[in-house]
Amino acid sequence: MIQRCIFCFSLIGFLSCNVKDDDQVNFKEFELKIEESKIINDRIGFFQKPSKSQIVSDSLIISVGGFSGISIYNIKNGEQIDYVNTLSDPKRSLLFSTFDASDFPDVYLLESKRKMIYHYNFNEKDFVKTIQLELGENTSIPVFGGKFKKYRDHFYIELNAAETSLLDPEYYRKSGEFMGVFDTEGEQIKRVIQYPRQMTYPKSHFVPDNYFSFDIYEDKLYICFPFEKYIRVYDLKGDFEKHESIPLPLKDYMDLDLIEIPEKFNPRSTPIEQRQISAIVKNLQVENGKLFLFFGINDNEQNEFYREFCSLFELDLDKITWSVQKTHIDLGEFGEFVGVSGRKLVYFDAALINKDNKFINLMIME
Repeated sequence: MIQRCIFCFSLIGFLSCNVKDDDQVNFKEFELKIEESKIINDRIGFFQKPSKSQIVSDSLIISVGGFSGISIYNIKNGEQIDYVNTLSDPKRSLLFSTFDASDFPDVYLLESKRKMIYHYNFNEKDFVKTIQLELGENTSIPVFGGKFKKYRDHFYIELNAAETSLLDPEYYRKSGEFMGVFDTEGEQIKRVIQYPRQMTYPKSHFVPDNYFSFDIYEDKLYICFPFEKYIRVYDLKGDFEKHESIPLPLKDYMDLDLIEIPEKFNPRSTPIEQRQISAIVKNLQVENGKLFLFFGINDNEQNEFYREFCSLFELDLDKITWSVQKTHIDLGEFGEFVGVSGRKLVYFDAALINKDNKFINLMIME
């Protein structure tokens, strides 16, 4: 009983809503080591670079060709297990926005133009259901790469303001509560979570991007905007008016602050040296009591090379301890962190620009 009380008090102290820049969080450091590396064998359908990747058990599931298909691989040998071309049916010709395979073999494809969810079952090799989302004419879904998650009987979908470009300085403010919660019939239950004030009412200009990522685990929604320097934790059974906060450890090799630029960003006219961007949460995953943050870190000193680094953070939610990658590495070295299979970290390397093959890298921490 005494041990349980001590744990509760430590957890309350750890989950704080006030995080200061000088409040350093203790952490251990690790380096990544390749335990196994498997060459991808595209025996059914070929793709160059994945748009999204997800791990389910021993399978790697990716969206291919700019969200024009789904391909599945065995992470133990790199063999392609299955492939579906969503453009092959002329009646549907589905170019989807993103997908979620948490309930595999059921995969849910989110489509922006028609505002629909397509339910595909890989065992039946067919689309088994279409779900029309109840969205007003002033609300839309990001065309490509928006955040999307099915959890139990609800869909959690990133929304934005209709006919509003990401380059619009008012994009984040106009989006309002950007997370839509829908039931399995497509009816909107509620909208929750607003973008941070740094984005909705910025003091200066910044390079617009999808800085955040989220996941849901044991009825809690974890979401991270890196420049807030903490992870928000929402109770799905609550009203989303309040959240707990998990402070992030700080590493000197990446800038978490939202970097200001002199003028409104324009992809055609903004000089390369001004295209500075802070760290982005490319992936946030919670599984088996472990939370993983995978950061993309731009090389803001040599922007003309468009070089990108990455780093992985791990939080043990039971022991309340952080482990942080000791040094950031080039994104092309191991690829992108996709998830966890057993005790191994799964990275997917599809950088065909400087390599002849694509790889599934199974990593361990040292």
